[in-house]
Amino acid sequence: MSDALHSTRLRWHGRRGVAKLHGRSVTLDQPPVLCGCVVHACDYVPEYGIREIQRRACDHVEDMTDDEVHAADQVLRAVVTA
Repeated sequence: MSDALHSTRLRWHGRRGVAKLHGRSVTLDQPPVLCGCVVHACDYVPEYGIREIQRRACDHVEDMTDDEVHAADQVLRAVVTA
């Protein structure tokens, strides 16, 4: 799914990602930290209710907790500046 299709997204996989808030995007070169955990992979697209996280490489992909969603929103606000 293309980042261009969403106005808000936090995506990380492997060694790259994107933080996009209200159409403004920033390329990530470090993984986001959500609730004190450096995530292995995540895809958060609130417009579509997508809230997936893989905390460690050996973990399965799961739904983000409410606390992780809140942390993702904070990361987006902190990283994507006006």
